[in-house]
Amino acid sequence: MKRISITVLSIFMLSVLVACTMPNNEIDYDQHENYINVEGTKIKMITENTEVLITLNSSHAASSLLSMLPLEMTLIERNKFAKGMTLPKQLSSNEETTREYKIGDFGYWRFVPDLAIFYDDIYEKTIVDIVPLGHAGEGAENLKYESGTVRLELMNDEGEMTENE
Repeated sequence: MKRISITVLSIFMLSVLVACTMPNNEIDYDQHENYINVEGTKIKMITENTEVLITLNSSHAASSLLSMLPLEMTLIERNKFAKGMTLPKQLSSNEETTREYKIGDFGYWRFVPDLAIFYDDIYEKTIVDIVPLGHAGEGAENLKYESGTVRLELMNDEGEMTENE
């Protein structure tokens, strides 16, 4: 019995040692992209019946998203409180996450990679951690009944849509 315990313990310790010495496969996104502070930049979310103006924050993920615009994606219902959109690639993000949200918050679920905008506050917290990207001042609640295609576009200082180059 003592020999079996020692063998099991040895295998466990060897496994831990191997895991600790393996290279870290996490991507350090912030080293792969040039960061530009986009705080205050406005983007427009357009569905068939609704337009929502979102003000971005200063996160690396928001900067990464802005570099991908314009985007067309399919809206996905997320537990009757948010609309999701799957991005074509992951955003740059090593930032703090949260499960706190309020109506109008715009965030990023980095493990899928999905964007989300919250249109209802029926839950106390989100189910998964999100990286905050910005906030819609008004109109997010109008997304409740939307489906189909959504377009995200950069807005200029005059409130007009621009082509991001």
